[in-house]
Amino acid sequence: MRVFPSRRRAMILVAIVLALYFAATGALYALQRRLLFAGAGGPPVSAPVHGLYRDWLVEVPGGPALHLWRGPAPAKGMPIFVFFHGNGSDTSDFAAFGERFAARGWGVVLATYRGYSGNAGAPSEAGLMADARAILAALDESDNPLILWGHSLGSGVAARMAAEGHGAGLVLEAPYTSIADVAQRSYPIFPVQLLISDRFDTMALLPDLKIPVLIFHSADDRVVPFDMGQRLATALGTRATSVFLNDLGHVPHSAELTPRVAEWLAAQGLLTQR
Repeated sequence: MRVFPSRRRAMILVAIVLALYFAATGALYALQRRLLFAGAGGPPVSAPVHGLYRDWLVEVPGGPALHLWRGPAPAKGMPIFVFFHGNGSDTSDFAAFGERFAARGWGVVLATYRGYSGNAGAPSEAGLMADARAILAALDESDNPLILWGHSLGSGVAARMAAEGHGAGLVLEAPYTSIADVAQRSYPIFPVQLLISDRFDTMALLPDLKIPVLIFHSADDRVVPFDMGQRLATALGTRATSVFLNDLGHVPHSAELTPRVAEWLAAQGLLTQR
């Protein structure tokens, strides 16, 4: 069969485009953890010598020990917040925010993960969950309600721990339905749902959440789509208290949220009045 020059050129162009597409798909698959865990590999982050926090070493079964920060012990009955940071952050992310909580007599633990904040190991979904379980197991605080707070990537970690029966309350800040959903929107022409290894599927966990949930999300979030927080709130129904904000981007905790948190704690019976 004779192929006309114009048709031949079109076929060559299609072949080149397909080759580039499959090469890009392969690269996306190979680099997915580097993209997802963007803040991993940073230097050690030690608590300031004369500050509120002290370094705390937590042993992780089958994994590397974790260096994280812990604030002063709270009074009996007062909540302890465990903050799980996002993918581009480190142990210090919630430091200033946590100081406001500590000023109210609340306990503060600034968690981190393997591969982050100078800790050994390489992050993965399974690894982060193992780290979170070890941190919560090391917190022997039966007299204080434990509140799990997750920001961005950490929202999936906190939600998973809550679904496994940990904590008395859960705070989801800039939360996603799943990392696969976020990635699919970022790379719409690629079959991300089929490629992704670390799914962090928060939506699938909702039936197992038996504790009160507080959601913070800003309408101008350019990292995790705002409608994902809305979808989680709708699916949770009366189990969730939603605080939808504006002009705070991806980091609602850059604002003063302490009064709203205190109000929620009191409404859920998780705050001892002093």
